[in-house]
Amino acid sequence: MQIPMPAKTATSHSDELFRIALEAAPTGMLLIDPAGRITLVNAQLERLFGYPRTELIGCLIEQLVPQRYRARHPEFRDEFFRDPQTRTMGIGRELFGLRRDGSEVPVEIGLTPVNASEGRFVLASIVDITERRRALEQLRERTNELGTSLRERELLLQEVHHRVKNNLQLISSLMNMQARKAATGESRLALAECKRRVEAIGLIHEKLYQSHSYAEVPFSDYVRSLAANLLHTDDQTAAIELDCQCDVISLPVDKAISCGLLLNELIICALKHVLAQRTGRLHLELRRPETGRIHLTVRDCGIDLAGRADSTRPLGLQLIDMLAQQLNGDLHTTAVGTVTVSFPLA
Repeated sequence: MQIPMPAKTATSHSDELFRIALEAAPTGMLLIDPAGRITLVNAQLERLFGYPRTELIGCLIEQLVPQRYRARHPEFRDEFFRDPQTRTMGIGRELFGLRRDGSEVPVEIGLTPVNASEGRFVLASIVDITERRRALEQLRERTNELGTSLRERELLLQEVHHRVKNNLQLISSLMNMQARKAATGESRLALAECKRRVEAIGLIHEKLYQSHSYAEVPFSDYVRSLAANLLHTDDQTAAIELDCQCDVISLPVDKAISCGLLLNELIICALKHVLAQRTGRLHLELRRPETGRIHLTVRDCGIDLAGRADSTRPLGLQLIDMLAQQLNGDLHTTAVGTVTVSFPLA
């Protein structure tokens, strides 16, 4: 007659499930009693430290602690058992485990108190963070390289800015010298207009240098600055009131230079018209409607862009046409001479 085997108790079944789960864990796991002795380990911990579990069971946990930390470790262990709480160790600090071959491995440790019929234990989860540390170190090195590269780029751009500024000032000074030697008033006027164009380009570089981005110019600030500079060329224009309504817009450097030169020509024409008509006010607008195109308007310029052939038109009007084409823009005029140039941002 076959004698039936006794059924497993609920406790033994739970213990078996616990052991199965512990063995299947992807991280190194071990169980420690209040005396600091290892009572259970899993296969992942064997691989991590290079010990077979037969050599670890019954040993003090300090066997896996590097020598320089070993003296104080029992104190930390006792402190945890006095106030056991789930916690993670190693975040923001360096922890190391000692392998069987004497090498050290950086680890992150999670501690969980476990109450069993035999008493209170601590379940430790140990993760090898070697690859994580290597990745962080590579990221740190790459960040340092990028920081160095950025600083070098900023120094180079500063040097370029100063060279451009100095060269433009030199050109402006040469024009002043030539204007003083010019025989006719017409020649002096032409040189003065060229000088203002050079200064308009210089102002672009000044705004670019002052901005947070070396790729874009805060053009709404530029419009106000350029208009103010041109208004203060002499006592007559200084008396003109400026009405400037600008949306906050930044332009890429290439578009900013073309648009800045175009605006310079339009403002000069408008100032001549304002002085002739004695209206006393210069109206400027910079808008970015929902269409995505930029609209730059100078009111009451007193010019007709569709008048004469190119060969007979003043240089300023020829430049306005040419610069509008560089912007891929469209020019519109009204009967009173208000000019609007509309161009895409990209």
